[in-house]
Amino acid sequence: MRSDLPTRLFAAATPGASSRSSPEVCPSFKVMDQVALAVKLEAEGRHICHLEVGQPLMPAPTQVLDAAKAALDDDRLGYTHALGVTPLREAIARRYRKTYSDVDADGYDVSPDDVVVVTGSSAGFLLAFTALFDSGDAVAVPQTCYPCYRNILGALAVKTVSLPLNAEYKITAKELKFEVERREREGEAPLKGLILSSPGNPTGATLNKKELYELCEVCEELGVRFISDEIYHGIVYDDLVGNEASAIGCAAGRRSSLVINSFSKYQCMTGWRLGWLVLPEDESIRDSINRLAQNMYINAPTLSQQAAVALFDDPEVDRELDRRVAEYAKSRKVVLDTLTELGLNTPGAIAPADGAFYVYVDLKEKARNDATNLCIRLLKEAGVAITPGSDFEERDGVSDLGERRIRFSYAGGVDEVSEGMRRFKEWWPEWEK
Repeated sequence: MRSDLPTRLFAAATPGASSRSSPEVCPSFKVMDQVALAVKLEAEGRHICHLEVGQPLMPAPTQVLDAAKAALDDDRLGYTHALGVTPLREAIARRYRKTYSDVDADGYDVSPDDVVVVTGSSAGFLLAFTALFDSGDAVAVPQTCYPCYRNILGALAVKTVSLPLNAEYKITAKELKFEVERREREGEAPLKGLILSSPGNPTGATLNKKELYELCEVCEELGVRFISDEIYHGIVYDDLVGNEASAIGCAAGRRSSLVINSFSKYQCMTGWRLGWLVLPEDESIRDSINRLAQNMYINAPTLSQQAAVALFDDPEVDRELDRRVAEYAKSRKVVLDTLTELGLNTPGAIAPADGAFYVYVDLKEKARNDATNLCIRLLKEAGVAITPGSDFEERDGVSDLGERRIRFSYAGGVDEVSEGMRRFKEWWPEWEK
């Protein structure tokens, strides 16, 4: 190549980032903007109450830490099978057989062969979406949902279809059937899939067993592949304690649904980057997932896999994790009580918060259609970080829900949440001026 040619000639011909990674297709999280501002303020000496991120304050259980230390001492941390180490897959399958298989609903057993260990639920989404959907397919998501659903599907050129939530902030078989029938009437492409989290992020809304099983049955009947995001399982309150359901607990769900779960939330292992899939009864999907995993990341972190085995078959681990959920319940009460004291609990304004560790609030006219600025001001003026609803609502340029709503995370411990809500209560009149 001639050295006397202008450098910019070659630079101009070099392609930039792909359109599939553009901010319009795959936007950043608003919550991370809040985190960045909070870090800046903390560097200046401010004390910040973190109610923005869904990250448990408590560490992984002691049994996991001990198992990780033993694995490090043994130093056998090479590659594993792309689908995960056998002891962990067996342990996960046993837990499903013990906890979720519903004999009354003709639930099927789960085999270790049906379990895939992944690099966090985020990798699970990428694997599942790539394996199940083609470019141009239409996949339904709740109008209010975890933003990665839309963003990853968009990057894969899959069209997302937003389903409006019902009055209880849920998507049930009724809402799905309404959309399927509407698309048939109007000659639109059929839905290929539905992804739904229960308990939900950001709403905390949780389908009961009847609602979930009906949804599984309707999905199978209509040929809609159901991806059930169950990463907040184990974190439920009130009447749902001991009554959680999984999509694979019923025959229809076991045959045709794909479950995604994670060790990040209930087991408090966010940075360990570990999750799992339970696959439907379709050998072609298992083969596809296996090949994709081999090519995308080879295997989930070996150390994390070996350590996570210690979570299972130890009653003390279960008791400890349940104690942590009881702490979340205390924090949840603090948030809900404060919102009630401020008169922000008008009918339909607060999502049910049946599970997970979030409270999602529709401030309506009190948000002044500027929830993003509200969150920035709250952080700067009172030292409380929360998340605007624009992270979770459809960005269609028409709906104003994102700028009416805010999310509180109470994953950070009772003291942190109590202080944060005290500051919020004191600051609120400043916003109302």
